[in-house]
Amino acid sequence: FKPMVVSERLAVSPSWEKFEPAAGQTLIILDPGMSFGTGQHATTKFCLASIDRFVAEFKAKGQSGISLLDAGAGSGILAIGGKLLGCTRVDAFDIDPETIPVARENAQKNGIPDDELSLRTASLTEYASDIRYDIVAANILSSALIAGKEKLLSFCHPGTFLILAGIL
Repeated sequence: FKPMVVSERLAVSPSWEKFEPAAGQTLIILDPGMSFGTGQHATTKFCLASIDRFVAEFKAKGQSGISLLDAGAGSGILAIGGKLLGCTRVDAFDIDPETIPVARENAQKNGIPDDELSLRTASLTEYASDIRYDIVAANILSSALIAGKEKLLSFCHPGTFLILAGIL
């Protein structure tokens, strides 16, 4: 696991590597663990780059409150990336309860307080939210994306960026 540049504004590195991000580049510190999502997989990198791009677009339009939902959080990398890039509300969930402590620890390594990142155990069909998000990222199995398509759309409002990626 080596440092990886996702975009001009975002990079990922394990804690043991000495990596200096470029000027203006946000660095996510993430050590590989039992949860999916180190940024090395093409789908994770795609999702991170998309979140980066969409947050930048919202900011360019003058929007200050940007909300993100990470469906299938795993290591928490997408939620952490969104928070570090400037999302003001970030909610995340994963079907595997073992991922939540890992995601929480990764968030803390990146200076994100527990009360600024909601992490819950739930399946896509079980997860409920009282808001519609500006960005919804779901990097999960394609079968789950297909089965949960209506649920994913229920988290969106007109203008939401919906990022879908996953494994065959």
